[in-house]
Formats: sequence, structure tokens, C-alpha cells
Amino acid sequence: MFKKLIDGLIFGTGFGVAFVAVCIVAVYFILPSILENKYSTSEAVKLNEGEIKQPPSLNSSGRFLGSPGIYSGDFMDNREGVLSSGDGVITGTVLANENPVEGLKLRLALNGRVMSQWATTDKNGEYRVSVPYGEYQIDGYELNHSLANRLLPGKINHPENRHSTGTFRVSAGQEGHGLKFRFVDPIVKKLDKSKYSSSETVILKWEGYPGATEYTIQVYEKPDANSWKSNDLFHWPERPKVSETELDLSKYKVELKPGYFYSFEVRARNEKGSLLSDTYRDHAGFDFEISK
Repeated sequence: MFKKLIDGLIFGTGFGVAFVAVCIVAVYFILPSILENKYSTSEAVKLNEGEIKQPPSLNSSGRFLGSPGIYSGDFMDNREGVLSSGDGVITGTVLANENPVEGLKLRLALNGRVMSQWATTDKNGEYRVSVPYGEYQIDGYELNHSLANRLLPGKINHPENRHSTGTFRVSAGQEGHGLKFRFVDPIVKKLDKSKYSSSETVILKWEGYPGATEYTIQVYEKPDANSWKSNDLFHWPERPKVSETELDLSKYKVELKPGYFYSFEVRARNEKGSLLSDTYRDHAGFDFEISK
């Protein structure tokens, strides 16, 4: 018995020594070879791809530029959950440049408290939100952002889109009328440069928009390039209105301050006075600065 115990210890010790020896060989000889091969291969791939001399250009048209969700009042503070589906229906449509958008998922904010179930637009751009029978008001909406990026690239919200309604009833044989979503191409800005001296004339420029006969302009000012907060340069009723596609700011009583950053907004109207589109506005960015 004692002899078997001794033999077992000797065997175990020998196995342990062998295992340690194998580990040492792996660490000092095999692993460095693997790592060297890995990194040399990675480096070879880098060299084969070559170095990029200039940064790739940014293309905002590859994503949805509008808002994926808008809510009225204090809906977000009062939000309680998701309403169950039911026998009732709230219907609406989604259009992009007046064409139906198929496959977009959205849901509605209802009665100041709940989100509806998700609905998907059909080939006619129509969505049908399932709800229990009852009385409703719409307090906003939410779009599936990934689908919006795929189906509405480069589009913005139409400036006349509504995101709330009055009260209405949904019952047997009576559908609720939901929101009509319209998305359009934005007005494209065309500035000569992004930095001006205080003595230079700043002329705002943009591309003409189909069907537009009048453009209304607003300019926003902020002291910090990355700030979300800005001040309007024109009082709302006094915003310049032109039929051309440029505006010389020196002809208006506005002061462009050295060290400040500015962005501008253009709204297009047709001959009937109906809004057609806006420029896309990045609140955290700017269009030009005035040098100190």
C-alpha cells in the first residue's frame, strides 16, 4: 500500500514537472513566434492598404436628418408605459417628397401618458396603430431610427408637420385619424468660406428650391462653437424675405461680433405662401465665424 502511494507521488510529480516544462517552452519559443507572425501579418495588411493622405469627406445625406421623436408638453415626464393593442385602429400616412414610404416603423404618444404599439407602413405609406376602443389625443411620436436612416436618407421633417392632435374617439367602425408625416429634401447652403474678418461682407447663399418663390432667413449667434444655445439676430416678424438665393448681411442692422460663431436658416415658400422646406440645422455646429 505504502509502495503504491510512493509510486503515485512520483508519477504525479513527474507529470507536473513535464507540464511546467511544456509551458516554459510554449512561453519562450512558441508564443513569441505566433505573436510575431500575427503582428507582422497585421502590419503587412496596413502597408498593402496604404496610407490615406486626406480625411474622408463627411456625407450627411447617408442618414435621416430630421427628428426621430417629438413630444408635446411634459409627456416624457409623465410617461407610464406602452398601451396594449386592441380592436381599434389609428391610421395615418408617411410621405417622402410626396411619395409613400414603405417599411417605416413608428409609434404614437397618446393621452399624455403612454406609447402605442409599433406599426409599420405599407406600400401606400399607410400605418395602422392597434389600440383599445376609447378616447384619444396624440402627444407626439417616435420613429425607428435605424429604419429612418435607411428609408429617409438626407431628408428632414416638413416644416408644417404636426406632432399633436385634439381629442378623437376610436370605436367599432370608427378609426382614429393619426398624424400625416411628410419628409422633404432640405435647402442646401452655399457659403463661400467658414471664417470672415470683421471688416468683410458676409453674403449668405443657398441653392434654389423647386417651386419656391420666397425665402425667409434667420441668423443665430453664439459665443462658443460647441454650444447648443444661440440667440436670434432678427426679431421673428423682421426676418428678411427675398426671392433671390442670397442675402447680403451688410444691408441689415445686425452686428457680427469678432470671436462669435454663426449659423443661418432658410425657409422656402411657394407662390401660395405655403412652406416647402428648411435648411438642415445642426444646433451644436455653426456655418461661419468672425475672427478676432
